[in-house]
Amino acid sequence: MRAGALLVLLILTTTSQAATHTEFPLLGQVNGQRARVVVRGEIAAKSAKATVKLVGDIIADVERRFVQAAKSPDHDVTLLVFSDDKRYRSVAETFGPLISAWGFYLPDKRVAIANLGVSAGNMRHELVHPLIGDDYPGIPMWLNEGVASLYGTAQPGKNGFTFLVNYRLKDLKRALADGTCPTFAQLAASTDADVHGKQSLVYYALARYVLLYADRKGTLSRLYGDLRSSDPAKHAAVLARYIDEATFRRWATALH
Repeated sequence: MRAGALLVLLILTTTSQAATHTEFPLLGQVNGQRARVVVRGEIAAKSAKATVKLVGDIIADVERRFVQAAKSPDHDVTLLVFSDDKRYRSVAETFGPLISAWGFYLPDKRVAIANLGVSAGNMRHELVHPLIGDDYPGIPMWLNEGVASLYGTAQPGKNGFTFLVNYRLKDLKRALADGTCPTFAQLAASTDADVHGKQSLVYYALARYVLLYADRKGTLSRLYGDLRSSDPAKHAAVLARYIDEATFRRWATALH
């Protein structure tokens, strides 16, 4: 492609993306220690203030638990939220084929979109992706989805979020019972294709509950930090240092 044509394409692409963001009402902007999140979308006016506050609570909790200090803030992330399912779908499809009926994050566009008509958990989940992705470039997909999934079902409180047992437990228990649950070594070595492939429900569940187990032992932040600072080839060993696999499996089987 000729340089002039390429420049025009880049300008048009940038303009198109910017228009996609700014055509929606601005609900608020939240600045954390590193994060800069612009919240836009179409929700009831009475819900906007609470939604923006929730965004701030998520940022504060994720930065406290996981994120390293940085010399300068991260680039802005645009969070688009919609309370109407049809409207969510129509906007989500402007980015390409519908990735999820609940929400998704596009790192190349720095846009997260969430369907609040299904639950606020979708917004919490999707917002976590850019926060930890900026902190840990190249984060393994199992860890990325595992941390985000913790926030998907969580109870806010004065000391931050409490992560709760959720629907993914049934997928984990079923896999443990029928012998199809990946080992810790397989989890640590898993690829994007594994986590989003035929066994996606099991990988999501295992990742979430491994991290929930660490959280309940008071070691989640340290585990995440050690994974971030370690060679991915050593992640299985890092997991083994923090969690005995046999003990975890017994705990998960008895969990309700």
